Amino acid sequence: MNRLPRRGSIRTRLALIYNGLLAVALVIFGVGVFLVLRVQLQASFNAALQANAEHAGGAFAQDVDASGNLRPSERLVEQFASTGGRVVILDPTGSVLSDSAGSGATALPVTADDLAAADRHGHATRDVALGDDELRMIVEPVIAADGRQIGYVAWADSTWPLRDLLATVAVSLVLGGVVIVLLALMGGLVLARGALAPVAEVTDTARAIALSGDFAARVEAGRAGDEVGDLAVAFNEMLAGLEQNHQALQRFLGDASHQLRTPLTTIRANLDLARRPDVPDEDRRAILADARDEAERMARLVADLLSLARAESGARLEFAPVELDAVLVESVRRQAPTAAHLKMTVSVEPALVDGDRDRLADLVSILLDNATRYTPAGGSVQAELSTEHGSAVVRISDSGVGLSDEDQQRVFERLYRGARARAMRPSGTGLGLAIARWIVESHGGTIHLASRDGGGTTATITLPLLES
Repeated sequence: MNRLPRRGSIRTRLALIYNGLLAVALVIFGVGVFLVLRVQLQASFNAALQANAEHAGGAFAQDVDASGNLRPSERLVEQFASTGGRVVILDPTGSVLSDSAGSGATALPVTADDLAAADRHGHATRDVALGDDELRMIVEPVIAADGRQIGYVAWADSTWPLRDLLATVAVSLVLGGVVIVLLALMGGLVLARGALAPVAEVTDTARAIALSGDFAARVEAGRAGDEVGDLAVAFNEMLAGLEQNHQALQRFLGDASHQLRTPLTTIRANLDLARRPDVPDEDRRAILADARDEAERMARLVADLLSLARAESGARLEFAPVELDAVLVESVRRQAPTAAHLKMTVSVEPALVDGDRDRLADLVSILLDNATRYTPAGGSVQAELSTEHGSAVVRISDSGVGLSDEDQQRVFERLYRGARARAMRPSGTGLGLAIARWIVESHGGTIHLASRDGGGTTATITLPLLES
């Protein structure tokens, strides 16, 4: 989806931050380059000025009269002036002997300090303003062949080319920096938009889910390893969990509405019948007892549905070392009072597993309850625990109604009950084995139900042993 950057959006802030840093770096770089260039150019200009003045001083040292006084020739003055500078020759007192600019030109402001610096060979330069121009001047002594100082040479040159070059460089740096920052800003917005496109997709997907309630939507994971790709992966994992929870809730509501309709209808019909004044007391008591049985069945059904819904929604188990033999013995002991019509035996070996003790107890109770419910009076139920090949194996066998071929294929389906089971116990919910399979698989084990030779069923559970 094409979208313009919103004010205050992450992509805009990132682009502005990075371009602000780039602008600061360019300013520092540009100022540094300008300062270094100015220093180098001025040093070069001053060196050329000093070299010209010293060369002129050496040349004029030859222009002396018979008495040894400095008498500069006009030809030599014009020759030096042709190089572009202004040459002024002074006697030892500072009086002007010759000026390349002519007698009518504004005199160079040579001061006593300039002459003193020349006497010290200080090579001092300074800027002077003449009319609309600005010159840089240096004064050098003229030394005769016998070592006497016979005068001075003042050399001045316009700094306009230097100033023009520095101004051109400054404007170029400023304009170039502005262009670079603008290009970087546009490029940064494009790159930020591309880099954060998965975030925008996550936002659009979240909004679409909020409007439609469709948790099956997913976003593209992007490149693995970067933060945005990890965000997309985490978002898809969250959507998968929400979809699973949503489906579990929908199944729970559907199963609840379907399974609770019958007991609720039965209870309502029995209560309406019990309210009739012409019903004998004995029949009324039987009707109320039937309504109570239906209410208890409905309570078991709701409890099983809630357990299965929690399981499908990803409920976490509390794992710890569990003595599976103790759990099996305790479960058989608790089941014994409801199985007085049967012969129950238990045989165990010590077995330590890593699991949730309460859920493992629920698992064994479900299988024992099924065995006792669907075994006629006088039958038997055997519970065994052994260790085989690094696994704990629990076998619960009964001599009950057994399983048909269709039952063995569908016995773990939600709400499924075989014809034999319905005929013997109409009040079952058909959810116990679905819960049992979830418990076993959550512990990394397997569960299998099969008919026994001679009648009955054997439930086999295999769980990995905990290494000592």
